[in-house]
Amino acid sequence: MPVTIPKPAVPDEYLVDNRVYTDQRTFDLERERVFFRVWNFVCHESEIANPGDFITTIVGGQPIIVCRNKAGDIRAFYNTCRHRAAQVVFETTGNKRNFTCLYHLWNYDLDGNLVGVPEIDAYKTSYCPGGLDRGKTGLVPVRVESMYRLVFVCIDDETPSLAEFLGDLGAELEHPFSSPDLQVEIKWSKTLHANWKMQPENSRDGYHAALLHARLRGVSKPRPFKLFAGGHALQQLSLDYAEGKRLGTLDGILIERPEMAEQFMAHPLPQQTREDPSRIITLFPDTLIATRYSTLVIERQIPLSPSETVFETRHVFLKNDTSDIKDLRNQHWMLYWAQDAGNLPEDWEAWEAQQRGVQSVGVRYSLLARGEPANQGLRGDDNRIRSFWNEWRRLMNTSANAPPQ
Repeated sequence: MPVTIPKPAVPDEYLVDNRVYTDQRTFDLERERVFFRVWNFVCHESEIANPGDFITTIVGGQPIIVCRNKAGDIRAFYNTCRHRAAQVVFETTGNKRNFTCLYHLWNYDLDGNLVGVPEIDAYKTSYCPGGLDRGKTGLVPVRVESMYRLVFVCIDDETPSLAEFLGDLGAELEHPFSSPDLQVEIKWSKTLHANWKMQPENSRDGYHAALLHARLRGVSKPRPFKLFAGGHALQQLSLDYAEGKRLGTLDGILIERPEMAEQFMAHPLPQQTREDPSRIITLFPDTLIATRYSTLVIERQIPLSPSETVFETRHVFLKNDTSDIKDLRNQHWMLYWAQDAGNLPEDWEAWEAQQRGVQSVGVRYSLLARGEPANQGLRGDDNRIRSFWNEWRRLMNTSANAPPQ
């Protein structure tokens, strides 16, 4: 038998049983009890700006189409034909007047109505004299709502509204998302060999920020955090380029071109101020929104298995940005999230290392024991992570951060 280390002497909510990152039954229950029951961010309205624009995605393992109909309304449907259950739309994004299944050419309009069936008279039979009822055979709708042009879908018809789900945190999305000038684009879509829960833990972990990411030392000093109901949280961040340059931690672009910092700060996103230049908003279960004054990242995930997750990263421009300003925003984005071995690649490496490590039979638990319990304070130690797990336990109907019995 392998040697195992005794369980640490802390409350159960300060521990994570590492099997939750590898256990197939836990993953299956998470789809049903977490992802089906919450509002899942899928895109920004600017990604489907015009009638006929659409995206396809996966939510809780379910294939979904999100589109804008001819009236300009946003609709969502299961991406599944009502005939023989084939996937209807294969492209990840585009513009269509209607959706046609390749198998037997059943055709649906942008409201999901079945409008075309080849040889439809064959459905008039002795057991169905009226033939196929097209009014009852359209694409099956999925609940879709938006707040400040951020679009969410929900599988469960009994889940409260998006506004109720977000609660008081919803007001924090107003800046800068209330601006009609934002243009959001997917920057990366990458498959990681890591469990989906490692990203929301990492995005709530202030401990690693200046340790794993050397470029943040001196640039991102501790600032207030606040926990919200439902596992959501907000962390304010500092943005001190001058101190970062003095300490030599902003390796690369700002050391070689110190004037770049002021160029970044000359083009703030709407309603961003130097007094509150940077924030990390974490939406349960797995969406992160991080602002850096003139740039912004939205992280979203598509869990495929206990050990494989598609990681989507979005960034933001403004409608009237010149090519030079757009390039500056992109450089600012790349500095924090991707320059050389930037923040995101460093995080990805850490998550994949964690996924390999949690398979150890001799190390059963991970620790969430930093700091006294608090709903607000400075940076927050492990409070934001513990808040995530509190909501996870509630939805999973279990008393410990462990595979449900």
